[in-house]
Amino acid sequence: MMRKTILYLLISCSLMACAQNKKKMNTTPISELYKEVKFKEQKISYRAGIEIGACNFELFINDVPVAQYFEDVNGTFNTSSPINDVILKSGKQTFKLILYPGFKNGVPIKALSESIIAKITVEGLKYEGEGVKTIVSPFTIFELPTQARPFTEAGKQTAVYEGTFDAHVPYELEGWSKSRDLRKEDPDVLLKEVLTAYQHFINVVKNKDEDQLSKLIYKKEKNYAQALFLDKEGTENQWATYLKTLHDPTLVMQPIEHYKMKFYGNGRLVALERTDYPNIGEPALRAIFKKDDRSKLRYFFYELHKPEGSNTLELIH
Repeated sequence: MMRKTILYLLISCSLMACAQNKKKMNTTPISELYKEVKFKEQKISYRAGIEIGACNFELFINDVPVAQYFEDVNGTFNTSSPINDVILKSGKQTFKLILYPGFKNGVPIKALSESIIAKITVEGLKYEGEGVKTIVSPFTIFELPTQARPFTEAGKQTAVYEGTFDAHVPYELEGWSKSRDLRKEDPDVLLKEVLTAYQHFINVVKNKDEDQLSKLIYKKEKNYAQALFLDKEGTENQWATYLKTLHDPTLVMQPIEHYKMKFYGNGRLVALERTDYPNIGEPALRAIFKKDDRSKLRYFFYELHKPEGSNTLELIH
């Protein structure tokens, strides 16, 4: 079975949508958002190095998921995930690592193993053409077991670890920092609003509506361009990726099913995620397409917020 680890910031999986905004806005085309990117000479790209063994996991930075794995536990998992677009400003950043027992041959394991290992590092890089320069050397923000921190949660169903680290970026994004706390809203009403937003995106894809798609993703892509200091090639590639999906004649949007509503960003972001194995934690918004005469799955990350003073869901991350 293919290992399906979710890395939330991969460009190829970054298609998202939001509830329809009826206000007309004069906006820069997505492909030209590089013109609004500031601090290019001070650019820095933070990445989280992740090493997890003998369990499943979720990793959150500033209470937004950046990586997770919910499948069979086989050996040690290693990856590196970009995290700039969950860093809204310089200073203290938070992290939370949740460990789960995982699965064996598709069957849930009942308790955490005593053999678990976990290590999270952060580094800051500067990409220049095909080269890369280290700005902030890798530093460890969490590790176990160590002599000072043995693993003591064996036999339990979960283990949660939290902490902070410093990151310095030249920009400051409002993002969802001032958005409404959606946990305080009527959950039944909010769920209907989220489903309406999801269905609106499905309709945009079915209608292959480039203009409406551009309006839907604008705020998310503007933040993304700044956080990653995208250049002309970067923003053009972003828009080209959207268009490739939009106009794929083989792509068929799938029903929204087997989901639950999840809150992130301290309650200011909301999304629907799958609850069925082996799709646990994956976005509920998904499509099937053909590649080399084989059916492939594509899912769309879709985190919504209600801006301060607004009661309308919009895409923000």
